[in-house]
Amino acid sequence: MPPSAFRLCHALAVSLRAWALALLLLAPVATSAQSPVTLNFVDADIDVVAKAIGELTGKTFVLDPRVKGKINIQSARGISPALAYPTFLAALRMNGFAAVEGAGNIVRLVPEVDAKTLPAPVGGSATGAVITRVIPIINQGAAQIANAVRPLISANSAVVVYPPGNALILSDYGDNIRRVEAMIERLDVPTVSAPELITLSHASAVDMVATLSRMFADAGTEPRERIVFAADARSNAVILRSDDAQRLARAKALIEQLDRPSAAPGNLRIVYLKHADAAQVAQTLRRVLGAEAASGSNGNGSSMSSSSSSLLPAPTVAPAASAPASPSLAAAAAAFAGAQPVPALTTSAHTGPQAAFSAGGATVYPDPTINALVISAPTAIYNNLRAVIEQLDVRRAQVFVEALIVEVQADRAAEFGIQWQALDALAKSATQGFGGTNFGAAGQNILGIATDPPSVGRGLNVGIVRGALTIGKTQITNLGLLARALQNDLQANVLSMPTLLTLDNEEARFSGGQNVPFLTGQYAQTGGSNSVTPFQTIERRDVGLTLKVRPLITEGGSIRLQLYQEVSNIVESAAVAVGLANINKRVLESTVLVEDGQIVVLGGLLQEGYTNAEDKVPLLGDAPLVGSLFRYDTRKRQKTNLMIFLRPTVLRNAAQLGALSNERYRLLGLEQEAITPESRPPLPPVQLPALPLGAPVSR
Repeated sequence: MPPSAFRLCHALAVSLRAWALALLLLAPVATSAQSPVTLNFVDADIDVVAKAIGELTGKTFVLDPRVKGKINIQSARGISPALAYPTFLAALRMNGFAAVEGAGNIVRLVPEVDAKTLPAPVGGSATGAVITRVIPIINQGAAQIANAVRPLISANSAVVVYPPGNALILSDYGDNIRRVEAMIERLDVPTVSAPELITLSHASAVDMVATLSRMFADAGTEPRERIVFAADARSNAVILRSDDAQRLARAKALIEQLDRPSAAPGNLRIVYLKHADAAQVAQTLRRVLGAEAASGSNGNGSSMSSSSSSLLPAPTVAPAASAPASPSLAAAAAAFAGAQPVPALTTSAHTGPQAAFSAGGATVYPDPTINALVISAPTAIYNNLRAVIEQLDVRRAQVFVEALIVEVQADRAAEFGIQWQALDALAKSATQGFGGTNFGAAGQNILGIATDPPSVGRGLNVGIVRGALTIGKTQITNLGLLARALQNDLQANVLSMPTLLTLDNEEARFSGGQNVPFLTGQYAQTGGSNSVTPFQTIERRDVGLTLKVRPLITEGGSIRLQLYQEVSNIVESAAVAVGLANINKRVLESTVLVEDGQIVVLGGLLQEGYTNAEDKVPLLGDAPLVGSLFRYDTRKRQKTNLMIFLRPTVLRNAAQLGALSNERYRLLGLEQEAITPESRPPLPPVQLPALPLGAPVSR
């Protein structure tokens, strides 16, 4: 018998034996549906076992072509027919296959990795089949729950977070999903980190939060170990929140111990300011205390009712003599210790910002050396003052102002003319005539050049010389003809970019240029010996670029700018040497509203002028062809374009300021590198000054 025929017969024999064994094992099913069955499959093909289980349970199995292999199921005693199907699914799962149930008792057997992509029943209850379940999360976040249960899901299954509904979508085996649901039920409980409010009776909520933050600053990095404190100045309460119940209980016990009346006499407290200036805050509190104390009495001098909403319960002050004469902290404490209530508001003899003042039983003293406020006041008044100070002591935003001044100038001028003279008769004694044409200023006219040839002006000068003439002691060049031609083109492009960085609502000034002396007076004093002593008065003025700006950041984020900008330069002339120079001056003064980072045009000057000058001999200068021999033409065109732009940028934190400073630092370093000279062998190397390596880091 051929080998192929032998293998075919052997396969048929094995298949027939498997079918016979399956029918023999399931024979009790035909007699009674509730009778126990014994499942014994040894190296049985999956399709054969699937058909046997289908006949037992009435399900129809659809096998994927990739579902192949052997199954081993052995039961020592009979089992309920209802457990035959779950047992078969467990065997499939051990071989890397899964069952997906469908409508009409149809079950698809596919590889486990593809089971999650098939339309599985939503909310099904099959134990060993792949199902999909939507689990809503009530108290916690779905993303946090998903991170906790994801290790419990098999590698080929899926867990999806649905943020809009705060729910999880699970696709896995039914028995595993029930296990995950039980785990989620225990995790999805109300958190213990709900905020709690503790109202204080004696201490200040702001001071209490500062103390608690320092005490619990060593909390771990885990979110559960952290505790958050916040102060509500309006109700003088502390708001705290933590996931750790024990740490929260310790914080509440500490607050209860600290919220007691002060044992120190005089209620003397020191408030250190982080951002604001102590002198300015003291002035603000002085106005507030003064206004409240003044409103505490009526026109007849009698006190108002205690039910009034005044900040100060009684207008009591310290006498003026108790005010400290020096800004030392010890002197301030001594003054507070001797302060006695008086029925009227009295201010200290010191009117400066560093002087102490008293009103309504409260005394405030600024100490600029440490930027702190020393306050002596009853607890109720101090709590109100502390709330006001907390709102005043905030980091002020800064404004970086970039001003761009662009001036483009183009001037064009042209001259052309012919001049002639007949001076031969000047050297003769007989009566003779002479004449000619003479146009222009010194250096341009023919007589001036004849007297002083080196003074000839710019341009092309062509003439005819017939020797020289001596008249008395003066020698004159006999210049018979002079032709001049000149064309001048002037183009200038000047860009100035002054920048300023200033605090919100603080004026800043930038000035760059020269300090030029100007002659303002001149005198001649005559002494007893008839000697003349000259005397001059000189005034110096700044000439160049000046920028003054005061920015104010509005509530909507816009910037209100009050600015003054001046651009001036000296007109070059011979009068500069004697202090009589002329100045070109352009001033812009305005108040504008600008958005953050927006470039706006503030103003400008567009100026264009044309000049056409003609000097000629009457009648002869208008003659055709030969008229140019008796005419001198000068034409000039001036065009100036000056525009001023502005761009403010709000810097609200140290990171923005550091990024801006580092960028300017880097650009300056690149500019220094660009002017490094090339090395030349005959010349020694020169080390140019350069910025230190690395940009400064703003903290």
